[in-house]
Amino acid sequence: MRTGTKVLRGLTGLGLCGLLAACAGYAPKPLPTQVPWTRPADLRVDARDIALPALAAQPIDLNAPLTMQAVAALAVLNDPRLQAARDRAGVAKAQAFAAGLLPDPQFSGAREIPLGNSGDATTTGYNLGLGFDLGRLITRGAAVSAAKAHLRQVDLQILWQEWQTAAAAEADYIALVGLRERDALLGAEHDAVLERLRRDRAAAATGIEPRATADADLVQLQALQQKLADDARQHEARLAELDALLDLPPGTPLRLAGLPRFDPDAVQGAAATLDRLPMIRPDLMALQAGYQSQEETLRKAVLAQFPSVGVELSRARDTSDINTVGFGVTLSLPILNGSRGTIAVQEATRQTLYDEYALRLRQSRADAERLLADIALLQRQREALQAALPALRAAARATDAALREGDATLPQAQAQRQALLDQRLALQANARQLAEQSAALQLLTGRGVFAPAAHQHTHAKTLSSPSHPPFERIPAEIPMLSVRPRDPSA
Repeated sequence: MRTGTKVLRGLTGLGLCGLLAACAGYAPKPLPTQVPWTRPADLRVDARDIALPALAAQPIDLNAPLTMQAVAALAVLNDPRLQAARDRAGVAKAQAFAAGLLPDPQFSGAREIPLGNSGDATTTGYNLGLGFDLGRLITRGAAVSAAKAHLRQVDLQILWQEWQTAAAAEADYIALVGLRERDALLGAEHDAVLERLRRDRAAAATGIEPRATADADLVQLQALQQKLADDARQHEARLAELDALLDLPPGTPLRLAGLPRFDPDAVQGAAATLDRLPMIRPDLMALQAGYQSQEETLRKAVLAQFPSVGVELSRARDTSDINTVGFGVTLSLPILNGSRGTIAVQEATRQTLYDEYALRLRQSRADAERLLADIALLQRQREALQAALPALRAAARATDAALREGDATLPQAQAQRQALLDQRLALQANARQLAEQSAALQLLTGRGVFAPAAHQHTHAKTLSSPSHPPFERIPAEIPMLSVRPRDPSA
């Protein structure tokens, strides 16, 4: 009797110790009460942590104007949404770990104490059992493979999100620099028209010119001011987007270099990668990993059709002091269910993933080819715009000279100057569109299409809040129109 009691107590204590050792601890983690903004000086700048080779080799100097590649690298390093996505990857790692764990054995114990007139009862009885579920061992290999493929899928999805974050930062960079260059043209014209308006008003006050001339200047000035105001709103929106990507407070000023230089040879290299997109694009590889995970999940469902086996070892003693050792086997018979419903669901899910991958593959190829065609069209358009610019510049100067001689009217000279401004704005817009489409092509093909940052134009301007004008003044390219020498009273 004492021996059985000691064995039972020993096994019970051993089991409790094992349970306590396997339990995880708990520690509270309170939520933040204030917005945890990142200061510019605290931005992560070690690009070696980036999985993208083109950005990992990008030097970042916060004290110098930031190139487009540097801005993209900073976004990948500091975007809080990416950090949240990386945290979610821990869930997939935990799932992969859980899939590889073996099922816990089951221990059972019972004690029988004789009461009253027990007859032949001479001792206290007990019954100890230790059971193992062997059914999960059949599907364990497929479950582990599915979990590992899912973990790879999550990692690739995060990598694709990094690609998209870099592309979003590049798009904001291009938009901000493009607005700066556009406003430089508009600002120079604005200053010229404002100066002309002052002179024409002075001339109208002395009766030298009709008031209609100054009124025409005012209309043109207001149109330019409206364009600059629209650009200022676009500037604020884009700067806010870029600050958010860098985890900076809204309105934080940034010093940006110029637009990256387009490399036609690199575009041709990107076109040559279209047949290898499934081996390059993280989103396509993530879909492949997801499909592989589903294949293993389906295989697990098929394996689950086999009878589930359980084994139990027992040690017992009855109240008559008869000791026994035995074992038992439990077997589930797949007659009514047989996992057929689960298999049907998994097969339908696999077909869905197959169709989604085929659709994404077609869309990826079509989008890349569309961008290549658009880039080629923009290149031809740029050549035409550049070819027409010298003639328009010469015509504007000739018309201005003819206006001074009285051989041209003021509306004719203003129309010619507007045509030159429109051409220069169209050329600047073309450069911005070409950069935007090229950056999109980089995202779709994973191939850089810009010249190295060291060879880019490094003119910089600080982009900040509306209290700092988002454009700079540059001298007008053609002489300011005038029909009279400037009046000293102006």
